[in-house]
Amino acid sequence: MTANTIGVADLPNTRLSARLASLTELTKIGFGRAGTDGFSTELLTEAELLLRRSGERMRMSASHTVVALAGGTGSGKSTLFNALSGANFSPPGVTRPTTKHSHACVWGMEGAAPLLDWLGVQRRHRYARASALDEGEATLNGLLLLDLPDHDSVVSGSAALVDRLVKMADMLVWVLDPLKYADASVHRRYLVPLAGHAAVTSVVLNKVDMLSVDQAADCESDLRRLLEAEGLAETKVLVTSATTGTGLGELRRVLAGAVAARQAATDRIGADVDALLERFAVYAGDRVPGWQPPERAAGEGHPNGHPARPVPAAPVPGNDWQPWQMTAAPTSSTAQPPWDDASPDGDGAASAAEDPTVYVPAGPAGLLTAALAKAAGVAAMTETLNGLRERSAARYVGWPPARLAARMVGRAPARKPLAADPAAAPQAQQADIDNAITVFASEVGGSLPEPWSRTVLTAARSRADGVQAALGAAVRQGLPPRDKVTGWWRLIALAQWLLMLLTLAGLVWIVLILSFGESHLAHKPPSLISDVSLAPWLGVMVVALLLLGWLISSWCQNMVVLAADRERELAVHAILAQVGAVTSDLVLVPVGRELADYERFRTELAAARAQLPRTGG
Repeated sequence: MTANTIGVADLPNTRLSARLASLTELTKIGFGRAGTDGFSTELLTEAELLLRRSGERMRMSASHTVVALAGGTGSGKSTLFNALSGANFSPPGVTRPTTKHSHACVWGMEGAAPLLDWLGVQRRHRYARASALDEGEATLNGLLLLDLPDHDSVVSGSAALVDRLVKMADMLVWVLDPLKYADASVHRRYLVPLAGHAAVTSVVLNKVDMLSVDQAADCESDLRRLLEAEGLAETKVLVTSATTGTGLGELRRVLAGAVAARQAATDRIGADVDALLERFAVYAGDRVPGWQPPERAAGEGHPNGHPARPVPAAPVPGNDWQPWQMTAAPTSSTAQPPWDDASPDGDGAASAAEDPTVYVPAGPAGLLTAALAKAAGVAAMTETLNGLRERSAARYVGWPPARLAARMVGRAPARKPLAADPAAAPQAQQADIDNAITVFASEVGGSLPEPWSRTVLTAARSRADGVQAALGAAVRQGLPPRDKVTGWWRLIALAQWLLMLLTLAGLVWIVLILSFGESHLAHKPPSLISDVSLAPWLGVMVVALLLLGWLISSWCQNMVVLAADRERELAVHAILAQVGAVTSDLVLVPVGRELADYERFRTELAAARAQLPRTGG
């Protein structure tokens, strides 16, 4: 049975079924975060019991309305029960008025047996209105009237029985007497918690035959004042006397109206849900600062115009439990935390229904990525790329005479390990990583109510131990190879050495001319090595070659710098992409799952609180 079919058997209320389904989700989310600093285990247990009790009641007869007469010792509720039933079914005590067992009188017994079994009424205390007594009371057909034990009874177990049946009844009629109508134990323990149950609660001031008219009016006025102060201003207050019959007609009309409407059961469950939701509301604050829902049509996927519910990124403990099952939901689990990878069927496969990082605000996520990149030394590593490439290129595109001159005057670059060497890449400090994650978690979840602010921090730190190694790997993968040599460098080197050879040839030619030119001038005609007139032109050629080599070297160095700048930018983008992936996988995804559950909690709470106008009886 699913949330769409619950209640179809007997109590058809689709909206109530949807609210119970939302309460189920709230309870599941809460169980994943229960504890001293988390969701109240008492609240979650009460929600679990309400869901189970509601499912059981909604499978019972919808033709019967369970009305419980509750009160203290001597309030006259048993006498009132007998007066309404028309027989002495529940005899009042003689020495000390006290009802030891619950009694039931049913108008229309067909289909009531399972309901009586569920209520725990013993067979010998079940009474059915005979046909002779039913004349004139057809409007009460479907009424199941309970006479509860006295809540202050000295009989062992009576108080527990009253507490159980008060929660199970569709409608409550509290019977008070003029002497103890202001009894603090009744008001604190029973009436005050029913402040939101005015539609299914009535208070009867019984035994007014013991008072004068003025005294009865004063007692009624004082009782109304007490109820109004306790938030029960809308609760019906009736004045009766079971002995004289005063007010019984009005009480019967109230009961007949509840029976005819057939809304008491669903109204009672709805009021109980409302009471629990008020307590769940303390765990739901405002939207995560800086986060905007993914773009989608307003009200898409929701019949009442509410935002579509986020798809849970990970299961919560007890995911296979349904509130309408007869067994209780698990209160403890050895399952992984909600932010760990798992699939709904528990096979460990990631559930990729929706990227959980969409629930993380972009601003803090970007700042975290930048902080981790800084901790990994990305800026320092990439800045050395220019010097690395310039020194590497100088061996190919540099003008050999210039390199020789620099080495002679001691200006040659020192040969030392390069910081950009992947093997020499420094590891990020774990303290810097932890500090960045803490700042991020504080900015994202610091304003959320407990336990969410704590669970967001826990989720952010859940994989922090692996961030340091992952950042180191990201930097190494993003850096280009250290010994990378561009093809045109080799061509320029070949051209430079060719110019160098030509320069050396020119110098040797000049030396030969200067050495042999004068001695052979008078004996032989001029030749290439003796023609002194060639020396100036050869000198010009040598200077031109030297200048050309220097110009080529300078131009190539500029090209190397430009290329190194582009390479550095590409490396920065590559490393930042890797760092972003590390940040997403190890921090943003766990936090996103937690924030997705927080938004789902808010959405389910809003859906459970939503009320549709009643279309009819």
